[in-house]
Amino acid sequence: MFIGSLGGILSRMNKHPSPSSLSAAPLENLKRRAELARRLRAFFDDRGFTEVHTPILSTRSIIDRHLDPIRVPGSHVGVPMVDGDWYLQTSPEQSMKRLLASGIGSIYQLGPVFRAGESGQFHNPEFTMAEWYDLNADFEQGLSLLDQLCGCLLETPTANRMRFSDAFRLATGLELFDTDTVRLGRWCVENTIVESEHWSTDWDDWVNLIFSMRVQPSLGLDRPVLITHFPASQAALAKLDRDDPRTAERYELFYRGVELANGYHELLDGDILRQRAELAAQQRLQDGKFAIPVDNPLLDAMAVGIPASCGCAMGFDRVVMLACGAERLDQVVAFTADRA
Repeated sequence: MFIGSLGGILSRMNKHPSPSSLSAAPLENLKRRAELARRLRAFFDDRGFTEVHTPILSTRSIIDRHLDPIRVPGSHVGVPMVDGDWYLQTSPEQSMKRLLASGIGSIYQLGPVFRAGESGQFHNPEFTMAEWYDLNADFEQGLSLLDQLCGCLLETPTANRMRFSDAFRLATGLELFDTDTVRLGRWCVENTIVESEHWSTDWDDWVNLIFSMRVQPSLGLDRPVLITHFPASQAALAKLDRDDPRTAERYELFYRGVELANGYHELLDGDILRQRAELAAQQRLQDGKFAIPVDNPLLDAMAVGIPASCGCAMGFDRVVMLACGAERLDQVVAFTADRA
């Protein structure tokens, strides 16, 4: 056994590594990445947040119509008395909110998350997310904290702010809440986004398509912009706006046409969360996606009571990209999926 092992070691020592085994990311970018991670931690530590580390593998996952967790068969995990699939987490949200219910206070986390089928210029199936929950923060304070963090990491001026519907109108000439599915489809055909008005019958599908193809590329070209008040149908885990229930207290940060962060003035009503989860689960099945269990420990935590907060998730790799002047994720990640 020893001779065989030693022979293998010597063989590897004498063999030159292939270029594909080495990181494609410039080493200076990886060093800048480490610097930005230190800066992010200092930002939250100085404000009294507690850094936490929650499971990346769980028997439950936040249900989102458009996000697919990576499934791991229970037989591969080998935990007795636990049946069914496990999931690599798309976000640490469910576990972090359970910690909020325990009374831990304001928290943050920097670590890996996973989403199936995501690869490309700005995507990788495994990526690094910064997520935080600011206890007792209201909508305005949530926006302000995200703006300050962006300035800390990217040395940017104060972000502009714009409602989703205003950004939509400026880019398309369409009044968001007065435009039905038929008109949205016709607009997309007229503007050569799709070939057929039958591409979808879902209002949110059309809105998301137009936003990604026509609105987002022009956002934050000179300075960051915070897009606020998303349609209520896209509230996810955010509260609805009391003054305009057509909208939710959800916000996203864009800079140089890149989406960097997604935040909520957090929903606290477990009954509403269950309703939204059940709807998302139905939509997933209609879209031909696999089912995710609706029952979730987060619902139990919300029954106990989660304190009011603003929560936000930031794509850390994308922040590093912009800080380094890089054009693709693989220029700031040591090993993307195709090289892992």
